[in-house]
Amino acid sequence: MKKFLLLFLLIPVLAFSQKANDSILIKQNGIKIDQLNKNFLELEKKYEYQVKVNEQTLNSISNQIGATSYNLSIFAFLFGVFAIILGVYVTWVERKIIKLRNENELLLEQTKKTKDEVVAINELIQKDIYGLFMKIKREETTHILNRLVKIPEDISNLSKQLYSRELKQEDYSLLKKAYLKLKSKLKDENGADLISDIENYKTSYLLLFFQHFLDLTLKDEEINNDLIKDYSHAIFCAFENDMIKSTEDFAKAIIDLGYQSKEKEINSFFLGIAKSEFKSLNKIYEIIYNSLEIRDDKFKFYEILDNSSEMRIAKINFGKLLISDYGETELTTSEIKVIENIGELENELVQEEEKRLKEEEKNKEEKKIDE
Repeated sequence: MKKFLLLFLLIPVLAFSQKANDSILIKQNGIKIDQLNKNFLELEKKYEYQVKVNEQTLNSISNQIGATSYNLSIFAFLFGVFAIILGVYVTWVERKIIKLRNENELLLEQTKKTKDEVVAINELIQKDIYGLFMKIKREETTHILNRLVKIPEDISNLSKQLYSRELKQEDYSLLKKAYLKLKSKLKDENGADLISDIENYKTSYLLLFFQHFLDLTLKDEEINNDLIKDYSHAIFCAFENDMIKSTEDFAKAIIDLGYQSKEKEINSFFLGIAKSEFKSLNKIYEIIYNSLEIRDDKFKFYEILDNSSEMRIAKINFGKLLISDYGETELTTSEIKVIENIGELENELVQEEEKRLKEEEKNKEEKKIDE
């Protein structure tokens, strides 16, 4: 019971004491809360300050990055321009070096070539002076032909040098160029004297074509028609060796072109032979005759030849080759007519010769009587 009373009495005391303690704790907590609020405000201020500092720092960094990026862009642009300029320069230098290298190689080749030529000329001087002479003469021939291309009228001074020279196939184009240039001037001239001079120059060119390039000329439509008319004059001016060479060229060309289509050329050539000192030169007829490999072609070629009195001697001499080869063989009807024609022409020639001799004797007798 005492314990109960004691506990009952202690409860108010304990309650009061607890209340006092709670009041003290509340005050202490209030103080702490106030202190915490103050700390929080200070921390908030510091935080705001730090945020502002961070923003300024970030802005500064951003500005620096922007400036750096701008600088890098400018540097990249300048570097790109410099790289392009450097590339162009390097390419230019490279091309110049390559050009210099090629020029040096060319110069080296020319130097070697010159050295070889000097050595060759030295050997020619020591071992073959005639070969050196021919080399110099060839250079002179090329120079003459190039001069004629520039001044075709100079053929009047240079033709004699070319007649006696050995011209090559490649010389034909230069000679032709000079001749055509001269022909174009002939169309433009009006004075009779100038036209006469140009015609004389033209004749000199045609004689060169006949002696050196008859085969090429026959195949050249720009010159062939002019030369056909000049065969007689060209044959009259030729020496025997020139005539033999020209005949070989003529025979080769008409066979290549088809002699059946060259009747005009054949008759003009044979007419020139008949009027010249070569009318009895068998070598000429043999060259043409032997170029016709087939028997039938030889007889047909004879039939192409005119029966004119001016050309009769040349036709007879060609016909004698037919008689020599085939006179004792079995002949066709057309071949018999050819053989008979040859005989008729020979009889006409004999009769004319007898008549000429009689007239000469008669003239001599009349001259004696007059004396």
